[in-house]
Amino acid sequence: MVTFEQNRFYIRPSSNNIMATLIVYASSGGNTKAVAEYIASKTEGKAVDVSAASSVDLSSFDTIVIGGRVWAGNIPKGLIEFVNKNKDVISQKKTAFYVCCMYNDDKGQQQCDKLAASIGISNHTFFNKAKKLVKENPSQIDSFIASF
Repeated sequence: MVTFEQNRFYIRPSSNNIMATLIVYASSGGNTKAVAEYIASKTEGKAVDVSAASSVDLSSFDTIVIGGRVWAGNIPKGLIEFVNKNKDVISQKKTAFYVCCMYNDDKGQQQCDKLAASIGISNHTFFNKAKKLVKENPSQIDSFIASF
């Protein structure tokens, strides 16, 4: 369980010692990675690039967050493949999805809605200028963290 106290999220260990949050991301410009690392730091979770995610035991996490950048209206193929390959395990976990994109309006939300539906994750959001958000005003990211 995650609780929020003075700009810091804390994890109460579950009874079966499951580590709380895994963030699997694909980043090219560093925005998605910055958000993944921020989420990991706030939840005491683990951020892993999708290229290294196949070596992670998903069963040791109770929440899995998928993060990707958007290019030409799509998230990286590696993220889609990871989700599809691990769909049975992921479907039994709490999940969340975020994208880092160039939009900060309804177009960004519509793009995020479409991409989240394509991988079957209903809890989702998008971030614009994510590295700046992490450094200057992470409240939007904090709200997303509170949702899972």
